[in-house]
Amino acid sequence: MGWAEFRPVRNEYNESFKEIDNNLIRLLHDRKIMANGTRFFPPMELMEEWAKRYDMEIPQISWLMHSINEGPDSFTHDGPGELLNVIPIMKKSVVGEFEYVLTHSMQHENGSVVFLEIEKLDKDKNVGIVRSHLILEVNGKKEYQVNRHGSHGSDGRTKVEFLVIPRLPDQLDGISFSLMPYTMPMEMPLREVILDKDVSF
Repeated sequence: MGWAEFRPVRNEYNESFKEIDNNLIRLLHDRKIMANGTRFFPPMELMEEWAKRYDMEIPQISWLMHSINEGPDSFTHDGPGELLNVIPIMKKSVVGEFEYVLTHSMQHENGSVVFLEIEKLDKDKNVGIVRSHLILEVNGKKEYQVNRHGSHGSDGRTKVEFLVIPRLPDQLDGISFSLMPYTMPMEMPLREVILDKDVSF
């Protein structure tokens, strides 16, 4: 069986899109110069106003703002690196019907991996899979960049990992944590894949 022939991707880019994209890039450039390496993030009230005005979801606006604020140290090609030690965090908050617990941080040479557990308080009510459209915000003396590092869950529970760069200090005095709405906009939702076949090894 031979290779299929590659066909060019259909592209109807035109002057209208070019003008919009040019303005976007110019505004991003101007914002980067004005920020001068400092992260600036709009308050929730303003994101709510934009969401209504532009018919968008707040987590998508938040994702865009986080993306704009990301600097050159927002990820590492080598991953978190060697594990050095583990520090407890144990901060708990209850919002609505869910309990949020930041349990611990695994301290690696290139950054920290912070663990979040989310659990529905009413365990008698089955809600299925809980999807966390949240990102961790870390505030301290340094500027911290945070990326999602994995998640899994079922039956009203979910666990999320965040990669924090640079590494958190082993003493968390002066460090505060919060969760913000965050999700990448997708034209097509993720498809569910069910694996239900026998597997032999």
